[in-house]
Amino acid sequence: MRIRWRLMIWTAAIVVPVLAGGVLIWSKTRDLSRYQNRLEEQVRRVTGRQLTARVPLKVHLSREPALIAEGVTLSNAPWGSRPELARVRKITMYLDPFSLFLGESKVSRLVLEGADILVEHNEAGDANLEMLPPPDGSGPRAADNKSLRVVSNPAFPWISNIEVRDSVLTVAEGGGKPPVVLEISSGTLKSSAPGQPLQIEGHFNAPQAARFDLKGAAGSFDGWMRGLPGNIDLQGDFGGGKIALKGSVGVKGTSIQITADGPDFGVYGPYIHVPLPSGGPYSLSAKAATLRSNFKVEVPTLKIGNSELTGEALFRTDRQGVPNVAVNIDATRIDAAGLKAPPAPPVDPASTASKRFLPSTPFQANWLGRGNVQVSARVAEVTGFSGKISNGSVTLVSSPTRYAFRAAASIGAGSAGFDLVYDPAGRNGQATLTATASRVSLEDLSGLLGLDTGLKDAVADIDLRLRGGGRSTESALNVASGSVDFAIAKGSWPRDGLAGWPVETQRLLGGNDSGIPFNCIGGRFEVSGGVANLRRLVIDTPRATIVGGGYVHPRSESWEMMLAPEARDAQGAALSSPLRLKGGTGKPTTGALDAGLSKLIIGAGTVPSLTGTLNTIARQPNVNACATMAPRVEGMRPGLRAQLPTPSSDVRGSRRPATATPPKPQGGR
Repeated sequence: MRIRWRLMIWTAAIVVPVLAGGVLIWSKTRDLSRYQNRLEEQVRRVTGRQLTARVPLKVHLSREPALIAEGVTLSNAPWGSRPELARVRKITMYLDPFSLFLGESKVSRLVLEGADILVEHNEAGDANLEMLPPPDGSGPRAADNKSLRVVSNPAFPWISNIEVRDSVLTVAEGGGKPPVVLEISSGTLKSSAPGQPLQIEGHFNAPQAARFDLKGAAGSFDGWMRGLPGNIDLQGDFGGGKIALKGSVGVKGTSIQITADGPDFGVYGPYIHVPLPSGGPYSLSAKAATLRSNFKVEVPTLKIGNSELTGEALFRTDRQGVPNVAVNIDATRIDAAGLKAPPAPPVDPASTASKRFLPSTPFQANWLGRGNVQVSARVAEVTGFSGKISNGSVTLVSSPTRYAFRAAASIGAGSAGFDLVYDPAGRNGQATLTATASRVSLEDLSGLLGLDTGLKDAVADIDLRLRGGGRSTESALNVASGSVDFAIAKGSWPRDGLAGWPVETQRLLGGNDSGIPFNCIGGRFEVSGGVANLRRLVIDTPRATIVGGGYVHPRSESWEMMLAPEARDAQGAALSSPLRLKGGTGKPTTGALDAGLSKLIIGAGTVPSLTGTLNTIARQPNVNACATMAPRVEGMRPGLRAQLPTPSSDVRGSRRPATATPPKPQGGR
């Protein structure tokens, strides 16, 4: 029999569009509200949560027929911080075409787009992911009110393949801790059954952080819903390196082993909310485990470039419910040159006017004030400075009734120590700061403190003792009292440090582009009411000896000084004129000569020579001539102290620099 191909082709060309049009018309005229109601009711019976959709359910016909829902929300736990646990911009449920021919509606794949999921815990430690079916008969219809028993073995059609795109997962631990935000560009979750291993593959990153990709098994779906995921075995890429997590989270506790390596250790900072330094390459081996009611993190190996350290942290809660944290760190070597400070957060240009040089950090930061914290760190060697730093130790003890921070180290041929104790008793509390340095390189000390004094090749002896009331460093310094004695041996001052000084004084001091050399510097600050008065100052250079004084005002971050030089030779005598200098944070240094001061600071009768006296003292072995001469200055220049500048009353009373924005006038709106 001859097959009429042409007739079959024309028949197919007519019938197929008619059938497609019929199916399309059928799908557009079908009332899917009853399917949507059934789906919402089934979710409520399984989870006890309310599922709602802003846009009614609709059908999309293609090679894979699908049901589409938009504006979907899943209600949160009653104690949650927001009404919805999840907000999803669009959900697409792809139906299995073979099951449709059999009269079944089986979802083969589920795609979530634009999901915003919040995972949080309450004070009792319960997670909002823990869902239980409501009592039977508690539905909205009267026919459901049959009994008040919990539904056993709730059934929900299992979806073996779930895809997530352009979504955000926020994990909030509570207790004032910053939440962890993960942006999921794409990810898939596959499992043959709710109790079977859940295979995960995804691409994640935190805001302003490096992206990481993970793939492997992460417990089971039922386990995550009960807060006990199960076995975890994930591997992936992170910040240009590799990372692997292996262990389990179950009834017996948590045990997770983490191994990682990569080019830069600073990529972990945004994820754990700690400003970690940048450096590498690094290799990390860590373990997190629960021991009875305690949670312990061990780091047996951490290498960052040429730095190497180990440590552990123990977190527990005492019987009164107060959290306790104990951290111990042992470092064999810290290479400061191979570590870079984390990038500073962006600064609002509108706030630059009120930016302060002195710190204003509270003595009890928010994360410290809630419990007891003990941190102990020991460093065998620190490299990357001009001198060797060894035998360093740092101790931090904080509780609601005590705050103490201590640090000590051997620096080159000298040593330095720092001791800050804060007693919160009383209205404002009391802070006591003691710091000493003996034959320490100022360049190295400045590098450790993060300050640049500009002094090169100088060794200093410092004795600082301050006490003040207040709950932050700024407020304590504003009312501090005490003293600061300093003696600096031979070094150089940078040329740009004399910007704003009178030209005559710069010519007197000489030097070259590399700096102004000096033989020694010595003096004493007497601190009272937050004002540091420099009563004794002696500076000796190869061209002149200078005496003077002034003040430094921490509250307004301004300073003013008066200097009286004496030349060492006849050529510089014409340039030896007293001068006044002013400056401060955000202000240029300005200076002017004041020749009339010469007659006011020199007493009647024989005038002792500054350079001659200093030369005589310098012949003594193992003494800083400037520091030894400083107490004698008032006898040699009896009028000097009366001419030293002092802060005016408006500067003493101001709380902010003069550049701060003035308050808005009161009045009508």
